[in-house]
Amino acid sequence: MYYYFPDNYRWSSAFNLALMSGGTLGELHRGLGHLDGSDPDNLDDVAWGQAWANMAREQEEQAAKDLEAGFPRSAGARYLRASVYHASGERMIPPGEEKTASYKEALDAFGKAVELSPLDIELVQVDSPDGVLPGYLIPARGTDGPAPVVIFYGGFDVTKELLYCFIEDTFRNRGISCLVMDSPGVGEPLRFRGVPSRPDYEVPTAAVVDYLETRTDVDSSRIGIMGISLGGYYAPRSATFEKRIKAVAAWGGIWDWGKTWEKRWGTRSKTVSVPWFQLPWVMGTETMEEGLERVKQWTLVDVLPKLTQPLLIVHGENDRQVVVADAHSAFEAAGSEDKTLRIFTVAEGGAEHCQTDEPDPARQLIADWFVSRLR
Repeated sequence: MYYYFPDNYRWSSAFNLALMSGGTLGELHRGLGHLDGSDPDNLDDVAWGQAWANMAREQEEQAAKDLEAGFPRSAGARYLRASVYHASGERMIPPGEEKTASYKEALDAFGKAVELSPLDIELVQVDSPDGVLPGYLIPARGTDGPAPVVIFYGGFDVTKELLYCFIEDTFRNRGISCLVMDSPGVGEPLRFRGVPSRPDYEVPTAAVVDYLETRTDVDSSRIGIMGISLGGYYAPRSATFEKRIKAVAAWGGIWDWGKTWEKRWGTRSKTVSVPWFQLPWVMGTETMEEGLERVKQWTLVDVLPKLTQPLLIVHGENDRQVVVADAHSAFEAAGSEDKTLRIFTVAEGGAEHCQTDEPDPARQLIADWFVSRLR
């Protein structure tokens, strides 16, 4: 992984994630260069959030000038990057008014990008036991009649706007629609309504599938599901108990996330992508200790042997957040007859967590795999 901030995994991984989402190296360097040399053992996340907010607002100011000049698409592209920069800063801000304000700015900028670019996506609202779950449907191109669709879940700290930036037209250009979702413990449900994650993710997934079955442009007999990072738990868990799902991909293999967190906290790991507040916040607990107890339910040990649908697990050889051995354990336990494990190596690139160091080969591989399973 490229360490823009030497010996600082958390900030450097966020830097790479922003590049993966469409940020540009020049803008990031101009906006973050003054933070280089920060003490990795005493990170100033206030300065971090302010730097990203300044970068976002610079893009918004330039977008306004583009609009004055009559260039709405140029403005839309800038607003899309502004949304990424707001979201990147927001990830390190603890829950509270400042975090909520930063998140709203990310949503506003994304909305302007949708309007001005214009992005060919549809905002959807899915009724579920956890309340309304929002998402964006990216419709397939070049299909006659209803198209297959892949539900795309985020993980521990990735919102639907970033998911869109990760995937954009990758599925659309293959004749597959993609539904990127904010789900329990993620995005709007967590930030605006305090909805924590839940171990039985088949419950919200059933609601999403129910919704997809109402759409005439979706072939409900060809629904796939994928998840990135912690989504590597959400998607396989969902498919195991929701048999209307026909194929599942884990962009990052998860095995026993409770044990992963036990090790992280016990060693005070320096290779965690977000501050420690994230676990109790997502788990819906008051304390870290309560969060560590609750997260023990996030395990696939007894789940994956029951999985029957085709399964793809994509992992990095040098993943320092979730060890590669977990991907092997998940693969070996899976009951699917059709199962594939793809480990990206250091030599070829894409060896870091969810291939944030070199994401496109994994992104293309996953989409091609779904094409072959959702025919």
